[in-house]
Amino acid sequence: MAREIVRIVRDELGLAGGVLAPDAALAGALDSLQLLSLVVAIEDRFRIVLEDDDAAGTSSLADLARLVAARTDPALLPPIQEPAP
Repeated sequence: MAREIVRIVRDELGLAGGVLAPDAALAGALDSLQLLSLVVAIEDRFRIVLEDDDAAGTSSLADLARLVAARTDPALLPPIQEPAP
C-alpha cells in the first residue's frame, strides 16, 4: 500500500528526485495543489473517497497508507511483490 502511494507521489506528482520518507510530514513536503492532486490520484487508484475530516488524522505517507488500507476493498489492493533472490 505504502509503496503504491509512494509510486503515485513519484510518478503522478513528478517528484522523481524527492520521494518522501514514510514518516515525513506531507504538509511540509507538498504544496496545496500537490496535496489535492495526491488525494485525487489515490481516490482514483483505490476507488475510495477521502473527506476533509480525513486530513485531520493524516500527517504523513504512513498515516495516509493506513487510512487508505482501512477504506480499500482488499481485491483492489496492489499485489505484494517479493524481492528478487
